[in-house]
Amino acid sequence: MMKFLRVSKAAFKILLMNKIRSFLMMLGFIIGIATLTIIVAAGVGAKEKVVEKVKTHGIETIMIRPGAGQVRGLPGSDRSLVSLTIADADAIIEQVPHVKQVTPVQNKGGVEIKYGNRSTTTTIFGATPNWAEVRGWQIESGAFISQEDVSSLAKECIIGQTVLTQLFSGVNPLGEMIRIGNVGFTIKGVFKTKGASLGGGDRDNRIVIPITTASRRLFNQTHLNQIMVQVDDLTEMENVAENVTSLLRARHELLPSEPDDFSLRLPKEMIEQATEISDTFTLLLGLISGISLLIGGIVIMNIMLISVSERKQEIGLRKAVGAGSKDILLQFVLESLVVTFSGGILGLLVGILGVNIMVMFTNTPAAVSWEVFALAFGFSFVVGVISGVHPANKAARLDPIEALRS
Repeated sequence: MMKFLRVSKAAFKILLMNKIRSFLMMLGFIIGIATLTIIVAAGVGAKEKVVEKVKTHGIETIMIRPGAGQVRGLPGSDRSLVSLTIADADAIIEQVPHVKQVTPVQNKGGVEIKYGNRSTTTTIFGATPNWAEVRGWQIESGAFISQEDVSSLAKECIIGQTVLTQLFSGVNPLGEMIRIGNVGFTIKGVFKTKGASLGGGDRDNRIVIPITTASRRLFNQTHLNQIMVQVDDLTEMENVAENVTSLLRARHELLPSEPDDFSLRLPKEMIEQATEISDTFTLLLGLISGISLLIGGIVIMNIMLISVSERKQEIGLRKAVGAGSKDILLQFVLESLVVTFSGGILGLLVGILGVNIMVMFTNTPAAVSWEVFALAFGFSFVVGVISGVHPANKAARLDPIEALRS
């Protein structure tokens, strides 16, 4: 142990004597670790944001959509199919265990709405009174649709913040009338800001009306575009999905050889799909920073090879007074490790500073986690050993007499 400490002290002394050279050896490594820190932090932050987004959709909610022959977990590619009905939604709540509540949905995008001389396009949702609870939406002012609104085919609506901004400027929208298509609707409430969807869509650009009003007065359709199923126990999510699948196949009289004419999307699958995309980008960017680390390692190795040539007399003298090849080998490997660990620590600090600046000025989600520290010190050790072994071997093999003559 004492021997190791003496060799370590000698390694530090040599590096401090050549501060500029030592810093130049660290520089590439500092840049690589800093870049890696920012990339990993951004990747972790993106995953956390994905989970938060899914929670706002309802972590305990299964989404059912029409779509023939689709793999479960992926939305149907043909949204014009008419396989889902109100009767299907009623059957699910009545017959499937562990279902807390069900909300049927009709929706249509790109619908023109007008208020006075202003107009815009938005997505209209026909929903039931429990839609806001199932989807986790909150009302900022006014009220949500009631069961009485559904029963009476009321021409009332709740608008999102984007609609509020585009149609109303400094005007209290409650009680005002807008035209959706050719039908007049009274604004009953305004949603709180919801933000972007997992796919980047504007969830605040929407209007919700009673499903009966949508079906009979606006869309003129009986089929559903979605059925939202909220479970009462998250551990039963998979079982509920399987039971819903079996029930709908039986109700739609599908043969065993026929594919589903609907698709189920679970929160877990939404997270997996979104994080898979995030992981792919993180990996690609990580490979780029890995190239910086590789270049940094090559620079360290080359400079240390030059150092071996310049320090032949020192190495010969040490060998002449009793230092063994292992001592010389250990010293040069330790010098390499000191460079990479110092560069790793500085790179980590620069990276954390970069993460904070990125979050401050771009609002990009980022989170420094233990993975960042593990990668930084892991890369420091591996690159330090690899880049130091070759110069160390060269130094250890030097003949002391020949070294002293040089």
